[in-house]
Amino acid sequence: MKRLVAALAGLTAACALVPAATAATPAVVNGGGRGFAEGRTFSQFGFNVTRSADGSVQGHFNCLMAGSSQFPGFTLMAVRGEVTRASIGASAASFDGVGMFLAPGVFDKSAATFHVEVTAGGPGVGTLHLTLLTPFVFDLPIEHVLNGQISIH
Repeated sequence: MKRLVAALAGLTAACALVPAATAATPAVVNGGGRGFAEGRTFSQFGFNVTRSADGSVQGHFNCLMAGSSQFPGFTLMAVRGEVTRASIGASAASFDGVGMFLAPGVFDKSAATFHVEVTAGGPGVGTLHLTLLTPFVFDLPIEHVLNGQISIH
């Protein structure tokens, strides 16, 4: 029994000297380009989000639907703001933010909150899903990257 206790004590001491392999590392998700959904060009988007090793998050998001990518009922629609929370995995990420929503003639300029889910990849592979949470809930279709890239590292 004394040998078992001594062996366990030695193993415990040795493990204390090994650095933790599970320490959080910085993670980044960024992308930009043009998306398509429902068989047509949809939005122009750009974002850069960093989650630091300590869990803090910084970043920005911008999504514009205008010109050839007008959303029915709007001549122009934009959502942009600062990212406040993020979950970043190996091939997918989601993030939330606060900023503004612009839709002339409907909401000239309103404070907004939003949620975004993305998957990594280039044309036909990467996806972006934007949900406007305020000033009203507006769940947009999932867009596939038409041109551009979404990267997670």
